[in-house]
Amino acid sequence: MTGSEDLFVDGVVEGKLSLTTNSCLTVGPNGHVKADVLAREVIVRGKIDGKVTGRDKVQLWSTGQVTGEVQTERLAIEDGALLRGKVEAGRLASKPAEAKAAVAAATGKASDATSLSSGTAAN
Repeated sequence: MTGSEDLFVDGVVEGKLSLTTNSCLTVGPNGHVKADVLAREVIVRGKIDGKVTGRDKVQLWSTGQVTGEVQTERLAIEDGALLRGKVEAGRLASKPAEAKAAVAAATGKASDATSLSSGTAAN
């Protein structure tokens, strides 16, 4: 199932759920989703079995249960929620080459600062 608007699931869904743009997927307390889900924001009050990808945020309410992989920028878990599986939360580096260049530049600046400090200390 694909869509471009918010979706509230309070029953059984099997397959794949993909919501585009700024859509929010909410799995209600009676909802049981056996699928890989993708949305800007995913709110879990029921059960999800599968990979959960929230481009912006994933929220597990106290009644929520996720079994599978969770991938998101921000993750909120209330007391009582159950999460069983792999979690990747936070911003991912845009490209490995850019990250290495940034580290090299930072290391080079740190070396310059160290040599200046050492030169000053020696005088």
